[in-house]
Amino acid sequence: MSQRLFRSRYAELASQEALSGFQGVEVLVQLWENREALRTLVESKGPLGPVIFVLIQAGQVVLAPLPGEATGLAAGFIFGAWEGFVLAMMGLALGSSAAFGLARLFRDLVHRHLARKVFYQKVLLFNRKHGPTAAFLLFLFPGFPKDYLCYALGLLPLPFRVFFPIMLLGRAPATLALTLEGEALYREDWRMVIWVAVVAVVVLGLFRVFKKRFYQEISV
Repeated sequence: MSQRLFRSRYAELASQEALSGFQGVEVLVQLWENREALRTLVESKGPLGPVIFVLIQAGQVVLAPLPGEATGLAAGFIFGAWEGFVLAMMGLALGSSAAFGLARLFRDLVHRHLARKVFYQKVLLFNRKHGPTAAFLLFLFPGFPKDYLCYALGLLPLPFRVFFPIMLLGRAPATLALTLEGEALYREDWRMVIWVAVVAVVVLGLFRVFKKRFYQEISV
C-alpha cells in the first residue's frame, strides 16, 4: 500500500472515528493491518514525526476530537512502549496545561459550558471534601472525562504547581498500559496483550468498587 493511499485511508477512518466511538475499533484494526506503512509514514517525517505526534496528543486534550485511548495506543504502536509513553505524556502535559490555562483565562465562558454538566458538580463536591487528593483520584479513575477535568480544575482555586504533578502522576498509569498494549499489538505479542488486558480488567474492577463509594459519598 502506497503512503499516499494509506494517508488518505487513515484520514478517512480517523474522521469517521471522531463521529462515532464504535468506529474507533475499526480504526485500530486498520492501524494494525497497516502497521508497517504507518511506521514508515511517521519515520519519513524524520525528527518532526515525534513532534507532530506530541502536538496531536496535546490537541486531543484541548479540543477532544479523538478518544485519548486511541492516541495512547497509537503512541506504543508507532514508537514502542517506552518512547511512546514519554511522547504521549509530553503531549498530555502540554495539552492539560493548556486546558488548565484556558479555563483560567476564559473563566466565565468555560464555567457556563461546564456548569450544565453533571460531572462538574461531582468534581466540585469531591474537591470540597478531599482537596487536591480528589483531583489525583479522578485522574486515576478509568472512564472519567480527564480532558474536561483539566478545564474544571482550572476553575478551582488550585495552583498550577499543584495541578501539574497531580495530573502527570494520575495520567501516567493508564498511558503506560496503553503504550504497552500498542507495542504488543504491533509486535503481535498476544501474551503481553492478554496480560495487560487482564491487569486492566482487575484494576477497572477495583475502581468500580471505589466508584460506588464515591457516588455514595458525594450524594450525601
